[in-house]
Amino acid sequence: MLLREYWLNRISLFCAVLGMLVLLGYSITESPKKLSSSKLNDEFIGAKVKTEGLITSSKITDRVALFTLGNTPRTHCVFFNPSARERIILTKNNFVEVVGRVKKYRGRIEIVAELVKLLD
Repeated sequence: MLLREYWLNRISLFCAVLGMLVLLGYSITESPKKLSSSKLNDEFIGAKVKTEGLITSSKITDRVALFTLGNTPRTHCVFFNPSARERIILTKNNFVEVVGRVKKYRGRIEIVAELVKLLD
């Protein structure tokens, strides 16, 4: 009986440590790469990135916000289902930080934003 409890404790400890290692590996691979909009190219398609810039143009509806960061080169971004607070943040001339995935849409590289934060 004691031998069973000993092995059961060892197996459960091993599974807990293994689970934490898997979560650590996942968090490292899913953390966004910080880059400037000038370095955004085809090699980043599908990657999670973080960039910042001044919103030079924006078009906002209830379901989608289309906005552009920077002047040269411009980074096109899409944000789906923005909240009222996010609609206020995504107005022209605000300096923002964007976290999202790089996609190619109609031959143009864009960021599908998951998080938008207003910077001072």
